[in-house]
Amino acid sequence: MLIPYLMKVSLVLAVLTLAYRWLIQFETFSKLNRVLLWLNVFAAWTLPLISLPSWGPVEVQSEFHHSIPKVVDKLPALMQPIATIQSQPYNASAESAASKMTAADWISAIYFSGLMVMAVYFLFQIGRLALVVARSRHEEYPDGTSIVHVTGASPFSFFKWIILDSSKHSHHELCNILAHEAEHARQWHSADLLLAEIQKICLWFNPFSWIHQRLVQQNLEYLADRAVLNNGFEKKQYQYNLLNALMQTRELPLTNSFAQSLLKKRIKMMNRKPSHYMAWGKYAAVLALIYISSAFVAPYRELIVELAPEVIQPLVKPLIGEVIVAEPAKKDSTENPGEQKKAPEPQKKENDALPAIDTIQTEQEPKVKGVLLRNDTLYWAITPMMTWDDINALRNVVHEFGAELTVNKLQFDPLQEFISSVSVLTRSSKGGSSGSGSRAGSDEYTPFEGYSGYIRKDGIGMGQLPPVPLINDLKSDVEKAMMIKKKNEVAYFEHKFKQNLNKPGTNAVYPRKMLSDKLFEREGIGKSLQNTLKVPYNADNSEFYLNTRPATRDELNAFPIDQVEKVSVTEIRGGKKYYFIYTK
Repeated sequence: MLIPYLMKVSLVLAVLTLAYRWLIQFETFSKLNRVLLWLNVFAAWTLPLISLPSWGPVEVQSEFHHSIPKVVDKLPALMQPIATIQSQPYNASAESAASKMTAADWISAIYFSGLMVMAVYFLFQIGRLALVVARSRHEEYPDGTSIVHVTGASPFSFFKWIILDSSKHSHHELCNILAHEAEHARQWHSADLLLAEIQKICLWFNPFSWIHQRLVQQNLEYLADRAVLNNGFEKKQYQYNLLNALMQTRELPLTNSFAQSLLKKRIKMMNRKPSHYMAWGKYAAVLALIYISSAFVAPYRELIVELAPEVIQPLVKPLIGEVIVAEPAKKDSTENPGEQKKAPEPQKKENDALPAIDTIQTEQEPKVKGVLLRNDTLYWAITPMMTWDDINALRNVVHEFGAELTVNKLQFDPLQEFISSVSVLTRSSKGGSSGSGSRAGSDEYTPFEGYSGYIRKDGIGMGQLPPVPLINDLKSDVEKAMMIKKKNEVAYFEHKFKQNLNKPGTNAVYPRKMLSDKLFEREGIGKSLQNTLKVPYNADNSEFYLNTRPATRDELNAFPIDQVEKVSVTEIRGGKKYYFIYTK
């Protein structure tokens, strides 16, 4: 779970860092910029963990998560690496522990190796700085600031310490230097640098974490420069002192240096006119982008509850909420019990005999979906409602039991709501018996009926019905998946229809509240004065579908608007339009 989470953090940080760099970097509201940089860090690390209100970009989230697998399917070069990371096929010749590591294990190992190197270097920097301060003469001031005199040092500050060599500078230079570094100390700029450094360590592989750190450093220098000039210091003399100090500087990492090498940008900012009030629109755009960024990261709320100590889990769960914003369909999948369609029970397709169950002496149900332990037998089941996280947890339990379970193929429906087909291989870790099998729905829009088996020391079985607790879970998930299929019937119809067209085109979706005269003029569909749908009678180059069946213009022009959920319009090359009307 850690690596996918870090990928999501990196994605949000990249988007927000680019937005700041392109829109905000040279605006003169430096204090606000400082807040925004902190907010970017907070958003990047929390958006993957929290859900947003239902009025947020739910459709954007869903569309993004549904579209990614389609993109991957069209990029063969990417399909294998992604499949490899998720589930490695069994390699009979891999006997050593190292050779049994999956691609995900290697990625984790590389990440933590880099993290350790960066952390050690960070501690070395802190130790080096502390040693410099401890060995030098201090001059304390009433406000808590301490001037540390270090022979040959270029001016810099770290929290309340200002390190410099007073013998290298004239009286006027010292006044400018102390004013500048005192502002760094007074405003606690070192806290910003430490936060950016810690983030860079955690995301050492992400170039945008390094760019973010540099942007933070730049803005802190702008803040200190502006404070010095606002206190009455002469601008040109101050800039000359900056240039003179730059010639002899040796910057120490993690510190605010009076002569940072971004001198040209600092002088440019000092001479820049105050930003126009219209620049506030840029800040509004970045704040909106922070919110929209939630569309690209599915929340890990269940993981927060699971990882939290049991004592505080009852407190954490209400704060996080029950609804997964990125997966609204799953929330509604059980809201209409009257529409349930009984799913067929999993079929016994293999001829392997089910192991005899003697008097049960011990029975354990691990907190892992699809697993049941009885005596010396592990029963497992893959249901259509399981996620990759569920399956990886199942594989880990099987591995601890002394066997290997590999999912060679896992296909979801086009809306990524349930599993439609699966192919599984099980094998003893010690090179004993093995088994393989697969199960699929009738098409990509139909959930598979579930697949199960057992593992014990003297053999492996595939395709048998599991004991009652697991088979009940299996039946329940199949029923839920069938309900989702029924709920998404129109969406699946539209998806299949567009696939059969096999022509490039554009698509737009309009909820009922957007149906109006203006939309009618632009798209040829809207709302009439009689509160019915409104479509043109002369639209010969259009086709209309009411849910899954063709509809006439007269039928649609008499259809009540309050029964419409949304309208999807697809226009292909040549100008022909297809209208799909979703009803309640």
